[in-house]
This record gives sequence, structure tokens and C-alpha cells, in this order.
Amino acid sequence: MRFFRPVPRISLSEPADAPELAQLLGVEVPEVEAWMRGGFEVYKATLDGKLVGSIRCAFPTGACVIDRLVVDPGHRRRGFGEYLAEHAVSRARRAGASKVWAQVPEGRAEATRILSQLGFEPTGAAGETLRLLELRL
Repeated sequence: MRFFRPVPRISLSEPADAPELAQLLGVEVPEVEAWMRGGFEVYKATLDGKLVGSIRCAFPTGACVIDRLVVDPGHRRRGFGEYLAEHAVSRARRAGASKVWAQVPEGRAEATRILSQLGFEPTGAAGETLRLLELRL
């Protein structure tokens, strides 16, 4: 019987992580490499040395934008998405951002739920496929 929830280790991804991140995110490796070269901060969550989730942050003009929140299907419903989202909000605070915007693809109810629990509120949509949420810090 386990009494404690497992806690993933969250750290900034490095270029060597791109292949594993690309597989988890369902994108091509060059795209992840371009994010890292282009100023995005990509954080990974690992548990027992295995990649279990990821989130991407950007810091345009006094704000933080988070997106690409993903947790490995075999590790969902264990709080890892919440840890990643909380880490991103904490990073935004440390950067001095006044607000955090989250972009969530339509149909990702679990990601929306996690962000809503952290205080994010819907602010609009970008087309038919992307919901925008905002958290004022």
C-alpha cells in the first residue's frame, strides 16, 4: 500500500531531450529543436528517469504564454499535469510576468480543468480549435 503520491522531477529540457519530447508531443524532432533555439522554455517531468510529461513557456513583453501541456497516457490522472502547470505559473512569477496566458486545444477538457483549478479564466478563442485562458498574477 502506498501512502504518498509520486512526485515527478521537473527540469528544463535540453536539446538532447528533443527526440523523446517529440514522440510524447506527437510532433517532429526539428520542431522541438526549433522551440529550444527560438527562446521557448520547454520543461519536462520525469519519474524514475522516464519522461512522463512536458509544458512549453514563452515570455513575450511582460507576460507568459504556456502551451503544449501533455502527460504520457500511462501516467495520467496522477497529478503530473498539475505539477507541470504549477511549475509554469511559478516560473512566470519568477520572471516578473503580470499575467499568464494558456493556449489549450479544443476538446482537452482535462487540461482546461487543471488550469481552471489554478485560477485561469477563459478569455476567448483563436479560431475554432484553440481556447485561450488567462491568469492575472
